[in-house]
Amino acid sequence: MNSKIAAGALAARADGSVPTPGATSFPLRAGTAIVTVPILIFLAWIGGVAYLAFVLLLLSLAMRELLHLLESKGLHPHWKTGMVAVLLAPIAMVQRVRTGRLEEWHVGGLMTVLIVAVLLAELRRGAGRQAIANSAATLLAVLYVGWLGTHIVALRELPWITGDSYARGAAYAILPFVLVWVCDTAAYLVGKRWGRHRLMPEVSPGKTLEGAVGGLAASIGAAFLARATFAPFLTVIDAAALGVLVGVFGQLGDLVESLLKRDAHTKNTSEMIPGHGGVLDRFDSLLFAAPVVYYYLLFRLPSP
Repeated sequence: MNSKIAAGALAARADGSVPTPGATSFPLRAGTAIVTVPILIFLAWIGGVAYLAFVLLLLSLAMRELLHLLESKGLHPHWKTGMVAVLLAPIAMVQRVRTGRLEEWHVGGLMTVLIVAVLLAELRRGAGRQAIANSAATLLAVLYVGWLGTHIVALRELPWITGDSYARGAAYAILPFVLVWVCDTAAYLVGKRWGRHRLMPEVSPGKTLEGAVGGLAASIGAAFLARATFAPFLTVIDAAALGVLVGVFGQLGDLVESLLKRDAHTKNTSEMIPGHGGVLDRFDSLLFAAPVVYYYLLFRLPSP
């Protein structure tokens, strides 16, 4: 078992619950954001290989944490196949988007090879090694981190489909980050100050209904602020819709990752990011929000 996952498991209470973050975590979160946000904006503005490399690093670290989490459950996921698939998926998505043809073979072909490779790798191990569970766990990890995560880079390349200037892709890419971070911060602060009713205590005891509502309201407000600043292409309806969608699905993404950690009896997937835990802990909401924003913009924005 990975040492950081093990430490998290030891920190869990006897009844399986995990202690909630202390008050000192917010200054660390804020400090981390101050350092990372300018870097993100700069890379999104450049786009191309630089932004793709950033997403590949992000997804590979998240995948590493998730595979360690699966191993802590006694499973044996296929590391090499899984990591290669997670790294190739965004590249295949970029090629797919740049062609402007959504039925292009790149992604479908990659998924076909992935499924065959995982099953053949399990066949090589032979019987008696939880073949079904190991194969399913590997595929889940790739689809969860790899497939959902590809939409982070696909947003930056969306102008290839919509016919906009490539520079506008920076706004498309930054949009889910902004909405998610504002939502998460508001949910945390509102929940800490006024939270009384637990949202899903069996999954995440620290989250409250009041915090969730505060996060949703903040997400809507952030969408309108984005419309007034760096995303003028959004209509009033777009801002309201994206604010609601990200406010809901972003928080659902957070709960899903909490569910996985609860199953593994750990608090954080790692301690890589001060105040946040692991990369997967920090970007779990984005894995749900980025696809929502991508397909919404794909549907709403005019194509050439």
